[in-house]
Amino acid sequence: MLIQDLISQYIQDYLGTYLAENNNLNLQNKVEIPQNQNYGDISSTAPLALSKVLKKAPYVLAEEIKKVLDEKLKDFAEIEVIKPGFINFKLKPSAYGEILQHFDNTQSLITQTKNQNDNQKLLIEFVSANPTGDLHLGHGRGAVIGSALANLLKTIGQNIITEFYINDAGEQINKLGLSAWNLYKPDQAFEGADQYPAELIQPYLSDLKPDLKLEELTNIVKERILNKQKEVLKNIRVNFDLWFSEKKELHENNCLEKTLKTLESKNLTYQKDNALWLKSSELGDERDRVLIKSEGKNPTYLAGDIAYHINKFERATNLLDIFGADHQGQELSLKVTLKALGYDESKFQILFIQFVSLLRNGTEVKMSKRNGSVITVEEVLEEVGADAFRFMLLLSNINNKLAFDIDLAKKADDQNPVFYVQYAHARACSILRNACQDLFKEQDLKDIKSEILDLIMTESLSDREKQSTKDLILKLSFFNHEVHRAAETLNPSALAHYLIDIANKFHSFYGSCKVINPDNKNLSLARLSLIKTFQRIMQKGLEVLIIDAPEKM
Repeated sequence: MLIQDLISQYIQDYLGTYLAENNNLNLQNKVEIPQNQNYGDISSTAPLALSKVLKKAPYVLAEEIKKVLDEKLKDFAEIEVIKPGFINFKLKPSAYGEILQHFDNTQSLITQTKNQNDNQKLLIEFVSANPTGDLHLGHGRGAVIGSALANLLKTIGQNIITEFYINDAGEQINKLGLSAWNLYKPDQAFEGADQYPAELIQPYLSDLKPDLKLEELTNIVKERILNKQKEVLKNIRVNFDLWFSEKKELHENNCLEKTLKTLESKNLTYQKDNALWLKSSELGDERDRVLIKSEGKNPTYLAGDIAYHINKFERATNLLDIFGADHQGQELSLKVTLKALGYDESKFQILFIQFVSLLRNGTEVKMSKRNGSVITVEEVLEEVGADAFRFMLLLSNINNKLAFDIDLAKKADDQNPVFYVQYAHARACSILRNACQDLFKEQDLKDIKSEILDLIMTESLSDREKQSTKDLILKLSFFNHEVHRAAETLNPSALAHYLIDIANKFHSFYGSCKVINPDNKNLSLARLSLIKTFQRIMQKGLEVLIIDAPEKM
């Protein structure tokens, strides 16, 4: 067990009775690497987090915990309490060998979450672009975040379903059909019809029969656009377990009609101005909302969303929606209605992704070079490739607007974040390959003895060697913590930044320490063990984010 896990476990054991009654406290998140090296190699803030609930001053509680840890960890750390209640640990050289020994003996780098109920199932909906045009860069950000987050949660053991909602019914599809028809049969055009730009629709009108009806044409164009969206998503490594058709599942299966009857039976609707309204202001919304419009009796987006989420709750225990920032106005209406219908609001969460812009030559690009419209996923992908596309879109927290610097994404140097991390992995692979060719056999790198691993921090090393070695080992030891923290906060960007950090520490270690030294084979083996650990963790981290980990560059 890693030393930070031992610290958490010993605190847990000491305070076991209380913590058993408050299992929402995660002590692993209270152990971290302090930014200031004067505060030790590892620090715990557990006393600060527990002081109020235990009704003890943080410093007093820290001293009590220190007495327990002093005995338990005397071979691995020197422990100091700092006001107002930090417990700081200065690791002894043997602790670093123990960390490498742990990774040598560990098959799985990421622990699985223990679910109290194995039937828990999380349905994540993301992208859900209308089948009326190409995917733009904002859709791309949602696709990358959603797929990375789903894979992250799967990695820690959660039961995940991913779904794309096909909005293939209603006014936008009617508009698509009329737009296509006016290009397909210009002599029979619908005058004054609201249309999508011709340059967006024209690419989907090739090789058509000459005698199609409007409905047939609409379905063909819709399917072609949807298939193109699926192709583009596949190219950025985004796949869905389910594709949910609004037309089929909500309308043809009478799901929407049943939902409206349920709302009516609970006295949550009323008629006004020949439209059907939801009494959402009585539920906590700022005003009542229209469910069925007076013109044409078309359902609103809210009506469809309510029916759709009821359907989702029939198929999963928990729901997570990932929407663009322009959907934020719909959240309250949807949530209060679901709550009124008896659904647990704690089981439903929405993440809103802020807008993304494209930079070229340091200047924001407003329009596509191809069609004068929005910047599409496809044209950016053609320039930078899937790895750079994904990593650049993962770098910023979803709450922040993102400027995608296409010139940076194309660079093959350390300024490009994805190149930086991939090159670190490739360099580690190269070192391990060369070591097996020049000095060792592959078997020599397996099951290295603990006394050899202890040499990683031997006293004869320079301060620079020790510091760079220590920094890399400590940061690697928190990989499992970082993965779980990113999952708990639904923030895959945190894992992307962690990978940049360990790449930085690896490059520093490589620049400070001579890895292969024929005159000191045991120290070489210890350092190769560290590099092997780095390579495994970097590879796994990139895999979680669905990014390649090349062995050569």
